[in-house]
Amino acid sequence: MKIVIMGAGALGSVFGGYLARAGFDVTLIGREAHIRAIQANGLRVTGEHEFVVPVRATTDAKTVAEADVLLFCVRAPEVPQALTDVAHLQPEIVASFQNGLRKDEPLIAHFGPGPVVGATTILAARRLEPGHVRCTAMGYTWFGELDNRQTPRLQAVVQAWRKAGLPVEVPADIHVVEWAKLAYLLPVSVLSGLTRLPYHQILQSSDLAYVFVQLAREVHKIARAYNVMIGDYPGLGLRSLLHAPFDEAIQVLATRGRTLEAAGQTDITTNMLDDLQLRRQTEIEAIAGDLVRMAHDAGLATPAVEMVYRVIRGMDFWARR
Repeated sequence: MKIVIMGAGALGSVFGGYLARAGFDVTLIGREAHIRAIQANGLRVTGEHEFVVPVRATTDAKTVAEADVLLFCVRAPEVPQALTDVAHLQPEIVASFQNGLRKDEPLIAHFGPGPVVGATTILAARRLEPGHVRCTAMGYTWFGELDNRQTPRLQAVVQAWRKAGLPVEVPADIHVVEWAKLAYLLPVSVLSGLTRLPYHQILQSSDLAYVFVQLAREVHKIARAYNVMIGDYPGLGLRSLLHAPFDEAIQVLATRGRTLEAAGQTDITTNMLDDLQLRRQTEIEAIAGDLVRMAHDAGLATPAVEMVYRVIRGMDFWARR
């Protein structure tokens, strides 16, 4: 199985490192400084496990001759160029780990519906320096055929993840898991970006936790309007946030924050924070823009979602000038 990862940032590099360590044929495609360091010294992965592994790596996607599995780990604004760069490949499986509910549409338009498999993850990672990435939270990954069939190719990818020691599941409906992740990701991302605080501190602030719960419940409200019933999945813990009394949900978040701090997991941040600090375009359209439009179409009031969407979009406006 030849696995090509388009976008060797933190997440793509952690996936690639674990898969390469397990013996899979992995190629990373990424930016020059990181790739040159990997070529010279191997890929260093730290966190729950620490190792250095040699991985094939390149800055030029056109030099990659073939791929059985093509994984997109680039940011949403980079998708059009990434698709152009891999136009010569004809993989059996294509999956996107980008954020948002419409991430598979560009892949289907480019490759056709046949190769595209649904995927999402809550594994968290940071790039510390060129050639060195840290897994800050060993979260689950979910794969599923877009029509939720069980297929041999799906099981092959899942078995690869398990062999690599990466937590993985095949849910009953991959689309519902993507909604569930978004209900948690949206609050984490926007609060991290706006406050500049790490995840565990956001959870321990009663005021920020209040906003967190409100945002999650508004996403749930939109999902219900489109006949999606968000469930509970390992590492997300949404049931109490969505259904418990509001004050109780805030306390649940506070407990999670204290648990993370006690475990030393204090370096979990978000792409949103990185984007805003680097003054580059964020993924707010993918994370919140579609939700706002869906809410409008359904005649729903979602004031918290709309407010954070417009605040960060306004910050994007000035970052691009």
